[in-house]
Amino acid sequence: MYHQVKFDPKECYFNGRTYLNLGKGCKVSIGDDFIANSGIMAAIDCGNGCKICVRDNATLTIGEHSGMTNTIIQCYERIQIGHHVNIGAGCLIMDTNFHSTDWHKRLDRQKDIENPRNAPITIGDVVFIGARSIICKGVTIGDHAMIAAGSVVVDDVPANEVWGGNPAKFIKKI
Repeated sequence: MYHQVKFDPKECYFNGRTYLNLGKGCKVSIGDDFIANSGIMAAIDCGNGCKICVRDNATLTIGEHSGMTNTIIQCYERIQIGHHVNIGAGCLIMDTNFHSTDWHKRLDRQKDIENPRNAPITIGDVVFIGARSIICKGVTIGDHAMIAAGSVVVDDVPANEVWGGNPAKFIKKI
């Protein structure tokens, strides 16, 4: 099988443009009542569509009752998004840095793209991610957490906390 895509929903909406780029051997699972809003169909126009790229042998899981607007997901290894997760307009979620961190390898374009650093992302249940936020590789966001708009999340966010800023820092308990 080239790739394995499982849509489990009773209802699943792709409003506007959504681009899927699925690699060989990848696994994608999307739960019930998922919504992807894009472009003019979105409440806020931050980009021109949702883009979901799942590379060869990578795994993307999105839980039930979750949604995103004009979001880009780059999955090179594993991204797990829980149930009841709201992802604001123009967010970027990527489990890779796309390039080698070794400057010697970056001098050779082929070695550069062949040696990116990847690390899984886990986003818990009932999480809110504000518009234009970036979730970087290796991050875990706990259940019921909130990420302020425009944040760059590079560290784990515990459950029941609000984080924001660049880089995102603790703001308060909820």
